[in-house]
Amino acid sequence: MKKASTLVLIFVAFSLIAFAQDKPKTSYKAGKAIVTVWENEKEGQYGKYIDKNFKIEKLYKKEGKWESTQYFNLEELLQLRSAIDRAIHEEVVEKED
Repeated sequence: MKKASTLVLIFVAFSLIAFAQDKPKTSYKAGKAIVTVWENEKEGQYGKYIDKNFKIEKLYKKEGKWESTQYFNLEELLQLRSAIDRAIHEEVVEKED
């Protein structure tokens, strides 16, 4: 019984760690357009570094339920451009200064 409870505690600990890493760093919104930034620590030739990935989507409500899509009309595309510009500026350009 003691061994089983120890295994459960280890599983819960690893689950919490994995859950914490599955959260996005931040999001940039403009209208319905959202750019979400995800960071992953990686090991490279010269040591550890942070790899950033950017998810682009539009959120909308359909029949009371939140949905997402990667399709944008012209107005939404311009909003997306604004969100992308902010994400690039804050995540890339400011980090280089």
